[in-house]
Amino acid sequence: MPGIGDGMIIKDLVTRADGSAVAVWYHRAPGSSTAELLTSIRPAKSTVWDKPVQLDMVRAELDSVRLWPASDGSVSLTWVGGLSSPTTTVNTAMLAKGATTWSQHADIAYGSGFSEVGFAHDPASGKRVAVWRRAADDRLYVSESADGRAWSEPVAGATTTSGPQVAVAPNGTFTVAWLGRDADGRSGVLAMDKAPGAARWGSTVSIAPPDEGGAPLLAVGADGTAALTWTTYGGGDDSSGEDAGYVVTAVRPAGATAWSALEKSGYGGRTYVQAPLIGANGDVTFVWSAHYSDGVSVSSVTRTAGGGWSAIQPLGQGWITDIDASMGADGTIQVGWAQSSGTSGRDFFTVARIDGVWAAGPKRLSTASTSTAQGAVAVGPDGNVTAVWAQGAQLYAAGTGLVPVPPRFRDYAGWSGNPDLYSRSTRGGLVVHHGNANQTLYVRSDGGSWPTSSLVLPFGDLDRDGCNDTLVRTGAGALYRYSPACGQAVTPTSPATKIGSSGWGAFDVLTYSGDFTGDRLPDLVARQASTGDLYLYQGTTTGRVSKVGKIATGWKTRTVVGSGDLNGDGHADLVARTSTGSLYRYFGTGAGAIGSGVRVGSGWGGMVDIVGIGDLTMDGKNDLVARNTAGDLFRYAGTGTGGFGAGVKIGTGWQYEASIR
Repeated sequence: MPGIGDGMIIKDLVTRADGSAVAVWYHRAPGSSTAELLTSIRPAKSTVWDKPVQLDMVRAELDSVRLWPASDGSVSLTWVGGLSSPTTTVNTAMLAKGATTWSQHADIAYGSGFSEVGFAHDPASGKRVAVWRRAADDRLYVSESADGRAWSEPVAGATTTSGPQVAVAPNGTFTVAWLGRDADGRSGVLAMDKAPGAARWGSTVSIAPPDEGGAPLLAVGADGTAALTWTTYGGGDDSSGEDAGYVVTAVRPAGATAWSALEKSGYGGRTYVQAPLIGANGDVTFVWSAHYSDGVSVSSVTRTAGGGWSAIQPLGQGWITDIDASMGADGTIQVGWAQSSGTSGRDFFTVARIDGVWAAGPKRLSTASTSTAQGAVAVGPDGNVTAVWAQGAQLYAAGTGLVPVPPRFRDYAGWSGNPDLYSRSTRGGLVVHHGNANQTLYVRSDGGSWPTSSLVLPFGDLDRDGCNDTLVRTGAGALYRYSPACGQAVTPTSPATKIGSSGWGAFDVLTYSGDFTGDRLPDLVARQASTGDLYLYQGTTTGRVSKVGKIATGWKTRTVVGSGDLNGDGHADLVARTSTGSLYRYFGTGAGAIGSGVRVGSGWGGMVDIVGIGDLTMDGKNDLVARNTAGDLFRYAGTGTGGFGAGVKIGTGWQYEASIR
């Protein structure tokens, strides 16, 4: 669960049509009256979030930060800005389809007391509509734009006592809903539409009569079904003495012009409902919380397109706050919330509905209880879920269906991003030498004492836990995968799994150079002692290796070097030194093979060991290190095209090591 930021509160999270995730949050320094508005993007199926981008500085008490995904894959962001009280601005910015950079933000309105912004974007026409409430006069304001840059002068509408909502149907019809007051000060739910191409909004329609309304939440599904929901009180007291409430809804089926009669569900003490979740077939699912004397319950119910209702499904019980819910195109639903865990703080939990069936119970995602726990969830178009939550002074993220990003080539102990070198003493002791910013190797980690008959090979992330592993061949020829904790040096007591039988004794060389097959898993190259033939074993999703086949012959007298990717094409390559001291490079094809050798150097006969160290110079190109018979260690910077620069001495006294890898 990689962290993506420090000291903030997550405000919203969405998944785009391409599967990428977008998060937005506030970061406020302790005691400060202003906050940074930050965003980050995680590419589809990746575990790595982009570096956070600051979009604005705002007053800490302002809110209305929301992300609004559109059907074309774009995402718009709205927020209320302004650093000088009482002046505020309604702002928007957009991520175009596939974009990783936000547009320059536009000011929709300038004034005072703005809050509770709603937004909708119709990709077919390019039209956008923004709505908001102004506290100074309790009026609904509407502004429109044809391109997201130039906005019309805001038009004041009816009185409103809560944030207005706006949504757009697939046919381009915009709908606005709000809680308005009549001449006697009584509140009811109202709505109005604007048809595609129309110059004016239609007449206002009463959805709920006075004193039966609440702050409405509006959604329109992919089929055009529209749903409004709110909570209303006055139905009596629950056992705690609080006003009991209902979840109230009105539905307008796809193609219809009239809203249904009001329907009630979810009776309970002090009830709060989430926005409607509309399935592809017009079913509408509601998620709400109800307060009782012994805590808060979270529940769900579904109204079918035909008007029937499912049984109420309990989702969680406890002291629960900050609930979020999301539905994917395939009907997958994810609900997340923060839940008190006694005096130690709060934790972030989620529960999912997959193929119409709710999980047996919630799952805790946070790894430590903190007073600031809260988060958000988003379901992608393929049903995969992303969750982002605060845990202490850090935001964390997790997701389903993600492909782990391989750690940096040859980064082991220290987990610094710099490559490391293994050395073995004549008695079997292992030392891990860490690369550093000086392009040398200096800090050491103790890897323990291994049998001198064993071969210890630094390898890639074979078990896909986000950290590199080490392969060890025993004197009996068995092959093991050792998986120490991230950043820890491998030792004989590290967690180990046997992945090969005694047949590995037939190979006199084992080397690692990266991914030869293009499946993002590390592969192993082995030289058969009797023939000198090279064989490729590809990494598997089970954490083992599987034989691919022979990739070269006649290498018996050559020194085989796992060099990593030398030309930046994403494929592992090899380097070989001949018996005459010439150096050749062999580019990997990405399809489990290597190309023809190209000579890239001569005079390497005096080197005892040659190792593909990775990017020791930290210039984005993989390098070599080599030690001579006098014990001097040299670094050879990669050119990025398969060659290497002149040697630079980076150490002495290495003659006492039995081997380096």
